[in-house]
Amino acid sequence: MPPDKDILEIEPFLELKKLMELEYLLFLKQVHGDKGLVLDSIQKAANTKSFTTEGDFIVTNLKHVGIGVVVADCLPIIFFDKRNQVISIVHAGWRGSVNHVSIKAIDQMQKAFGTQVGDIKVIFGPSAKVCCYKVGEDFLEQLQDFEFVENVVQRRSDGLYFDIPMFNMVLLEGIGIKKEAFQFEYNDCTVCNKLFYSTRRDGDSAGRNMVVAALT
Repeated sequence: MPPDKDILEIEPFLELKKLMELEYLLFLKQVHGDKGLVLDSIQKAANTKSFTTEGDFIVTNLKHVGIGVVVADCLPIIFFDKRNQVISIVHAGWRGSVNHVSIKAIDQMQKAFGTQVGDIKVIFGPSAKVCCYKVGEDFLEQLQDFEFVENVVQRRSDGLYFDIPMFNMVLLEGIGIKKEAFQFEYNDCTVCNKLFYSTRRDGDSAGRNMVVAALT
């Protein structure tokens, strides 16, 4: 993207601008970490250039400001606090997940905008699922601090498979989010469903799936 070009003025974002009535659209430079950005003013949104600031979640209460992540097997998570009109979008790969990136995004919603856990709705987007997310035996070392390992790893005849949506759900239930707050309607498996890009299926040549949320 040209450095002086507004992201909303190029395809495919131009169509998204019309569809979602966006004035700004922001992505971070994702690094599989646990840090993020709070957008609490239009000036901050205007001064933040997409894909330059490092981070893996964005929180905002600004209307008509799109916040997005790009994924190709990692789990995109959207949090929506209807009472305070706050949203967050999270890029949760396995590294971010084991470092509680989803919980840290909620922590920023609470600190910046007074969000209460009981008011949060959770939407899981397309990701690799336990049917296809094969991992090695050494991956279990990443999960040694979690008591619920047996609930998120399946052992089959050909190896181990990781359930990243379930891992994040259990984490979030642990801070008080109720089971009925989770929505899995959009959590298709990116490996199985060839409508989506998948690095596990296609390797380094895979593109990226864009997931965007906005308040209107």
